[in-house]
Amino acid sequence: MKIDIKNIKEESKRDFEKTWIETARLLPKNTEVVIRKRRGEEHPVRRMVEELREIFLEKGFDEIENFTILSEEDVYKQYGSEAAVILDRAFYLAKLPRPDVGMSNVRVTQIKQIIGEFDKNKIQGIFRRYKKGEIESDDLTEELVSELNIETEKATAIIDLFPEFKELKPIATSRTLRSHMTATWYHTLAVSQNQKEFPIALFSIGPRYRNEQIEDSSHLRVHHSVSAVIMDPNMSLDAGRKVVKEIVRDLGFEQVKYERKKATSKYYAANQEEEVFAKHKGQWFEIGDIGMYSPISLANFEIEYPVFNAGFGLERLVMVLECYDDIRSLVYPQFYTIEEFSDEAIAKAIYIIDKPETSIGKDIVEAIKKTAEKHRDEIAPAEFIAWEGKINNKEIKIKIIELEKGKKLIGPAGFNNIAVKNKNIVSGEEAGTKTGFDYMTAIANKVAHEVENKHESFEYKVKMVRSLGDINLDIPKRVRNYIKANHKKLDIRGPVFISFKVNMEG
Repeated sequence: MKIDIKNIKEESKRDFEKTWIETARLLPKNTEVVIRKRRGEEHPVRRMVEELREIFLEKGFDEIENFTILSEEDVYKQYGSEAAVILDRAFYLAKLPRPDVGMSNVRVTQIKQIIGEFDKNKIQGIFRRYKKGEIESDDLTEELVSELNIETEKATAIIDLFPEFKELKPIATSRTLRSHMTATWYHTLAVSQNQKEFPIALFSIGPRYRNEQIEDSSHLRVHHSVSAVIMDPNMSLDAGRKVVKEIVRDLGFEQVKYERKKATSKYYAANQEEEVFAKHKGQWFEIGDIGMYSPISLANFEIEYPVFNAGFGLERLVMVLECYDDIRSLVYPQFYTIEEFSDEAIAKAIYIIDKPETSIGKDIVEAIKKTAEKHRDEIAPAEFIAWEGKINNKEIKIKIIELEKGKKLIGPAGFNNIAVKNKNIVSGEEAGTKTGFDYMTAIANKVAHEVENKHESFEYKVKMVRSLGDINLDIPKRVRNYIKANHKKLDIRGPVFISFKVNMEG
């Protein structure tokens, strides 16, 4: 089925209820849809969440869910005189009032036209209970259906008669969505200080909401905070630095430095806030913020012990580690293809999925390539030993074989080079930017990897190649998205038809 968007939109404007009922009948019934037989693609942000969770848990931190909705008073307790400026970045929450719904004679007549004769007091009672909050908003329609014994579409048609619902305006409250995780830690720390043994080490990973003036390559209104606190009578900034250094090292940052922040945030003690920088690919990047909470802010929440805090922007970490230039293409790749990739960048992005780790494994790769090149045009039936030797006390023999009479040992695409030409990934091209990969090199790496990791004899075949994965190659998701979004091709189709037989004995 394909939805007739234009017609349905027009019909629903004329008569929503009728169209709602009729279009339900268009949907397929009694079908079966089989999800693709492969592992789905995970989001890089979620992958980083899981990696960080494991790091903190292994370090002995307990995971906490903190409040998402906070009173503005909490910000004043933290920041003091600076709070008014900080709150400019916060999203305030508003709510709709419950309307007084009047049952005029006109409304009674209109309702009769929808459902016929009815008990006016029954409907008035439902609206009165709704006004008092005894009926939840999403239960109002169901309550009308149940009490009046009518169809759903008639209940919504009744609600549509009353302008009181449509004319409601939001009323601002003093509640805010958390703009940083710190604001919510104070509540957790206040109740934890008398319930847990020192040192109390907690972490939380979750969204924060900031009223950014604009969303651009480095700013989103919703992003994730990775925040940790350590409370102990002897806790100091020096002790906290050591913990953070271990955490960022586990993330893959070997070199770390700290710089005191010129203007300390008021919830931190004076001159006790530092920015964390990590070196990645020869450059220093700011990846986090650490500090000791101010005794004033702690006292305002009845907290009696020193607290160290470390905070990281999750998306920032992913951008640095995975070399993203635009936070939008990282978080919302389905909407943004901001990154531009040259032919050279696309060529460098292609990588071998599985490759050997040992020197013997690398020798196997070269031996397979050499044997395949030497005998590529031999006519089947044929078999040639590409490598034999001993690995982990096993005698191993690797053969390239072709048993179908009259065929060449290797198909015509077996040695195709892969290149990038005008943003298209192609094979067998003379012109274009070379990737440094050919089919046989990638396949040989796969075989050598399997030899290193398997413990019994096996066969490995590559027939008709339709994708990079068929020959043990891949590209990062963001590069693949770029190619698709720009209507370029990833076309490396070709007949390889090579078979390996690996014997393991001992």
